[in-house]
Amino acid sequence: MVMKTVFDESWQQWIRTNVDAGQDKDGIFKILLDEGYDYQAIKQQMNYEPSIPVVLLQNPFKIAEQKTRQQRIQSQNQSLSKLFIPGAKSFGTADIELYSVEDFLLPQECQALIELIEQAKQPSTITSENPDQQFRTSSTCHLGNMQDPVIRKIDLQICQYLGIDPSYSEVIQGQHYQLGQQFKPHTDYFEPYELAHYGGIQGQRTYTFMIYLNEVEQGGDTVFPELAIGFKAKKGMAVIWNNINPDGSVNYQTLHQGMPVQKGEKLIITKWFRQHSLEQSSGPMLCKEINEYVPAYNKVGFVKERLPDWLFKQIVEFYKLNKALQVDEHIPGDFVYNINQGQKSSSLIELPEHLRETLHDTLKPMMEAWCGKTLEPTFVYGIRVYKNQAMLKLHRDRYQTHIISAIINVAQDVNQDWPLLIDDNYYRQHQVNLQPGEMLFYESARLKHGRPLPLDGRCYANIFCHFKPLDYQPELLKKL
Repeated sequence: MVMKTVFDESWQQWIRTNVDAGQDKDGIFKILLDEGYDYQAIKQQMNYEPSIPVVLLQNPFKIAEQKTRQQRIQSQNQSLSKLFIPGAKSFGTADIELYSVEDFLLPQECQALIELIEQAKQPSTITSENPDQQFRTSSTCHLGNMQDPVIRKIDLQICQYLGIDPSYSEVIQGQHYQLGQQFKPHTDYFEPYELAHYGGIQGQRTYTFMIYLNEVEQGGDTVFPELAIGFKAKKGMAVIWNNINPDGSVNYQTLHQGMPVQKGEKLIITKWFRQHSLEQSSGPMLCKEINEYVPAYNKVGFVKERLPDWLFKQIVEFYKLNKALQVDEHIPGDFVYNINQGQKSSSLIELPEHLRETLHDTLKPMMEAWCGKTLEPTFVYGIRVYKNQAMLKLHRDRYQTHIISAIINVAQDVNQDWPLLIDDNYYRQHQVNLQPGEMLFYESARLKHGRPLPLDGRCYANIFCHFKPLDYQPELLKKL
């Protein structure tokens, strides 16, 4: 995209009006960048330059639009009393939300949490008055109060996975059940006589998010007697349920119990969510972006593959012959930028139509086998050549067309690896390094990804290839 450098009279008047009205100059600057104007041209026209990096500038129009969309999504989801939880297995009915998610935590994360629980556990208590001393016999600790980096990461991961603002939650608790210990049938919501004391400003409990940290040799199942459903402890597996009905009343069908441990031990963590935020100025409870409602087609959401050698050779030959035809690239939204302002961040080499078609035709069956869907080609971009000190902002791709995608590394001349940071469908962040000829299949509209570390080298050349499932309906997301 060629960047604009000349402002017509209407744009000049718009700039004068907003500056005279005392509007935020950084916001004005960002709006003009998003409209495709050159950085230096804006600087000259406004006689102003932001003191912060371009990537930190925010477009006030987009902030307002995002807030409105989140409120609309929250309103629609609250009327349904349903969350969008990718990869979850539903055990619910019209009367209850109940899910399980395997491998939500990695084995090393489970082990780290077990060690923290062992250090800080205390005898468990209950909120209700119950004379039965054997009602709850486990040990508990408030992991969320430890300020441990592992806890902070997992806490945020849980909130992002559900799409609930963290201010609507309690701190994570850890529980340890030894031989013979149990938690008899109970509910997680507060009874009417408890609500005034325990509800506070956050009100009633809504969702429970429980994760098993180990395998139990015998016993220790979590059973929902009203539903005749039970879960055997499995390391890393989460069980999630909603404690209230769509009308806000409590749901007795969420009655559950931790069966006695008959052999071995059981360790879990639990996080509860509430009806109201701890913060007066908080945003809406449900905070997912529209892209996060794109279906998940693969358990993890990405995989590294290799381009067939015959096709890679064709692309490399074309790249070498056409390096001189690179044109400077401007990407709307400043997703690609250079930490050295004024230096070019990327250029583009257009691909001929026959190479575009060959790429789509070759990758289509490979990517269909990976995602399990029949795909329709949408876009193949040319070869993007990133320059020294370039960075790619963390982002999600277009939800209309860029659903199942591939990054193909064509060439690189770097001093050190330039990793792609990408979240998986469980909101765990990974670093992926590609070598020439390697490619990454990924759910690019759903998963946040980018290269927030500056490129240390001369160049890094990629091709991006995009598809969408034939039965994908983006118009359903537009209604959110």
